[in-house]
Amino acid sequence: MRVEKVGSIVASGRLRLVVLAGSVVFLWGISSLLREIAARIPALELTAIALAAAACCSACFRPTDRKRAIVSHRWYAWLIVPLGLVGGAAFYFAGLEYAPPEQVVVITYTWPLLFALASDLLARRRPAPATLVGLFLGLAGVAVMHGVDEAPAASDWLGYVFGLASGICWVVYSVFVQRYSKPLGGAYPAFLAVGALVAIAGQALTSGLVWPSAATAITAAIVLGVGPYGLGFLAWSYVIRNGNPRIVPVLPYAVPVVAAVALVLCGQTAPTPQLALGCGMVFVACASAALAGQRAIGT
Repeated sequence: MRVEKVGSIVASGRLRLVVLAGSVVFLWGISSLLREIAARIPALELTAIALAAAACCSACFRPTDRKRAIVSHRWYAWLIVPLGLVGGAAFYFAGLEYAPPEQVVVITYTWPLLFALASDLLARRRPAPATLVGLFLGLAGVAVMHGVDEAPAASDWLGYVFGLASGICWVVYSVFVQRYSKPLGGAYPAFLAVGALVAIAGQALTSGLVWPSAATAITAAIVLGVGPYGLGFLAWSYVIRNGNPRIVPVLPYAVPVVAAVALVLCGQTAPTPQLALGCGMVFVACASAALAGQRAIGT
């Protein structure tokens, strides 16, 4: 009976991780669509609104001793976490302004491959060949989506650079959270609030504040904070600290597929064969890396 009870607890824990991971993938997948709806809000200002909403949302789910949680973290956590959140969101939103969203999403979400590679190197594990293959598959998917009949415009390249910069920020953030000695826990709302202040200050100093008049844009910005950057990152922080280190990094590979489906269903992107093929290549990268991780666990 005791063995059965332990097995039941383990199974329920795995199920929780699967549900949380699936929720993260869905929430991150619809972020590009929400960005399209909030298109008139500058990237840094949108980041500030989203992170502020995320701070309020996460505070409702973390009824702990806030003061103790805040003072328990090292000074460098207050530098890396907020900057990682701001950089990952702002570069991503900026990239979506300059290049086709389905391509920016694929470029940004090659970061799980880089995360897997960094995690292996920091843990002194030999990187799985599937990780490197998947990275090239993800980048090739962008080329397939764009087509070979014309070269990308200058603005497209700028969007690609922003997308890649966003991915690098998420790698730094995720590696830090994974290896940091303390879970962000009750201080997570404060980290988000600091990030919101950094973003709004950056917007005010660079281009000035441009408050949107459209209710739909403001609503989309708030939903971005409550969903992808609020509930999504609470779940992601739990998954990367408690999930399988070989499998977790490849979970977000499914985000570009979810994003493409959402954009097509809402009429923001045309359902072309190139788009389907590019998403398929990303899915193959995800599946191959996940299988490689399972084999590594078995050995």
